[in-house]
Amino acid sequence: MDVYLIRHTRPDLQGARCYGRLDAELAAGWGEEAAALAARLPAVQGVVTSPDRRCRELAEVLAAGATGAVTVDADLQDLDFGTWEGLLWADIPRHESTWWAKDLWNRAPPGGETYAALHARVTAAWGRILLQNADAVLVVGNAGPLRALLTIALELPPASFVRFHLEHGSLSLLSGNSGGWRLEFANR
Repeated sequence: MDVYLIRHTRPDLQGARCYGRLDAELAAGWGEEAAALAARLPAVQGVVTSPDRRCRELAEVLAAGATGAVTVDADLQDLDFGTWEGLLWADIPRHESTWWAKDLWNRAPPGGETYAALHARVTAAWGRILLQNADAVLVVGNAGPLRALLTIALELPPASFVRFHLEHGSLSLLSGNSGGWRLEFANR
C-alpha cells in the first residue's frame, strides 16, 4: 500500500497565528494549488481527511480522481491549542509558551491537549487507514497529525515528530511495499 500525505494549503490567516482546532478557511488561490496537486497524484482508492474545513475542502477536490469516497476521521484533527487558538504567537504570554515548549509531549497549552494525546489519536487513525482494502490511499491533514503519522509508520520515537517539516500544500509518500514502511519523499 502507498499512503500519500498532503498538508492542507495555506489558511486565510493574517500574521503568525497559533491555530490547530481553529476552523480557518483556505487562502485565496487554493483551488489552483489543489488542481496542481491533483495533477501529480496517481489513482487512489480512498481519501481520508481531518474534519477541519481547510482539510475537508481540499480532500473533496482531490477525491474527484479517487475510486472511493472521502472518509472524515476525527482522530486526524489538529492539536487543540485551547485558549491560544487564533492568537498571534507574539500575544501568547512568553512564560506560558516557554513552559509548554520545554515539554510538548506532556504539557498542554491552557485548555488544550498534549502531543501525547494527539499521538494516541493518530495511532488509532493509522490503524484504520491500514485496514482499507486499497493499493493507494490519500490522507489530507494538518502538520501536527501528519508528522505524528510519519513517526508511527516509520516506527520512530514519538517525540521525533518535531524533526519533520511539512510545507503547506505539500505531497509526501509513505510506501509499505517493501516489507516495512519507508518515506519515499516529502514536501513535493
